[in-house]
Amino acid sequence: MPETWRPNWAMPAGSLDRWPEDYERGRPGWPRGVVEIVEVAPTATVLDLGAGTGKLTRLLVAAFDRVVAVEPADAMRQMLQGMCPGAEALSGSAEAIPLPDATAGAVFAAQSFHTFDAPRAIPEIARVLRPGGAIVLLWNLPVGPWRPSAVEAEAVLEERMPNVDYIPLDLGGPAASSGWQPNVADSPFEPFQATVVPNPQTLDRDGLVAFYATMGWLADLPDDERLPLLARVRSLLDADSYERSWETHVHWSHLRRSV
Repeated sequence: MPETWRPNWAMPAGSLDRWPEDYERGRPGWPRGVVEIVEVAPTATVLDLGAGTGKLTRLLVAAFDRVVAVEPADAMRQMLQGMCPGAEALSGSAEAIPLPDATAGAVFAAQSFHTFDAPRAIPEIARVLRPGGAIVLLWNLPVGPWRPSAVEAEAVLEERMPNVDYIPLDLGGPAASSGWQPNVADSPFEPFQATVVPNPQTLDRDGLVAFYATMGWLADLPDDERLPLLARVRSLLDADSYERSWETHVHWSHLRRSV
């Protein structure tokens, strides 16, 4: 297992079970059209893998007869159950999916695939898919900054953030134009295709603070460091609402029928 892989059920060390509330309030959701990009019969069983608080699950429930949401973190799954009772919420992970073989017509993973151990998760996803079934991977990437500007607040965070090889105040993921493919030898899936869907977001002041609080490096800080930092950030946000343009980058493929 690569040393950089982090189990996708690990909650942030600092905020722990409070993190789902920030995630639900601050993170962008998903545009309704993403569930229609890949043709899947409405009667199909679909799986939301690494479902979090159910931001995508809610769209899937409106489009498909049976939706199974697999989420390893108890606190996230409990919030999902309360907000999306139409889904079957199960404990599990991408590396150990609690479904029989050839169950699902499609597997969706929204802002979660990068946390999976891909060499283990890809064969497991293939196992639960029906022949020709779809895998749909989604990431939200920002198009521009927050409007009105939040640069003063973000400067406070930038002074404290670690030196990392990604943008620590944004959500990461592969761009649709990158030609990204899962780094797995002998993949059971056809080559991935990709597209982009606009996904604007509007938050109030506390929602924007919650968004910042979901950054992993910040959520890992202990209360005596994290809470004063977030209070300082909030004091520098003086607008009633903030808007940002996101793009949802959708990468999809189908299970080879010979698998």
